[in-house]
Amino acid sequence: MRIGFLRTVFVLTLLLMLASSAALAQMRGMDGPMPMGSPNISQPIYRERTFLILLGLVIAGGGFVAFRITKLRWRKGRGPVEFVSEAVLVVDLVDSTRLATHYGDVIAMNARNAIKERTLAVAEPHGLTFAEDTGDGYFMTFPSVSGAVQTAVALLRDLRDRPPNLSPGPPLEARVGISYGQILLDTRASRHGAAINKAFRIEGLSRDSFAQLEGESALDKIPDRNRIFLDEEAAQEIRLVDVPLRPIGFCRLKGFSGLHRVFEVLWEGSRNSG
Repeated sequence: MRIGFLRTVFVLTLLLMLASSAALAQMRGMDGPMPMGSPNISQPIYRERTFLILLGLVIAGGGFVAFRITKLRWRKGRGPVEFVSEAVLVVDLVDSTRLATHYGDVIAMNARNAIKERTLAVAEPHGLTFAEDTGDGYFMTFPSVSGAVQTAVALLRDLRDRPPNLSPGPPLEARVGISYGQILLDTRASRHGAAINKAFRIEGLSRDSFAQLEGESALDKIPDRNRIFLDEEAAQEIRLVDVPLRPIGFCRLKGFSGLHRVFEVLWEGSRNSG
């Protein structure tokens, strides 16, 4: 916004000064030539056409320099200033479109608000470092995978034990994806990095995303809701904590090469609910 504003000021200043110079020159031309023998009365310098043109160029040049400096500072401010290793949690409301089409926008809005309010409430005690509203849920980061998993478990248990009143709509259900990796922080503390994209991909996995490898048994039942999926990096980080996991299988993730192993948190039997 600042860059657009400075660009506009620069262009308007240049056009105004050129227009003023042209208008003054036209007015002087309308006065006609000075009669013979008239005293040579010089014009004040601030009314000279050349002076006005130079003044306009100086102002325009100053505006351009200010624009370039501000643009460079703005670009520099957007760059990464720190790298941290964090757990990424993505929680999403299941069947949000169906809620709106079958039960109305009011029910769908109440469902979104309920899941976002409860997610924030259970995340605060577990070291929440960043939260961003995604419309149907949240993207969050935590200093440890343990904090992210405990948040997810507490959320699903809360939705099960204290279901919000969405009558005549169905019970509220959610999916959670958790990854772990290096995150880039900019000057505004916004998060960037592949680990974030991976958490979004894991949250939205379906059975068709998984590959049947040679020599492996058939895939077990893969839940499509009220589930917590982890990538292998997050699973390795959480192994020292008493959280039961089960390997789901290997899947393909859009935007990532190769196959990626996915684990499920058996949250109904987990004791670490926070």
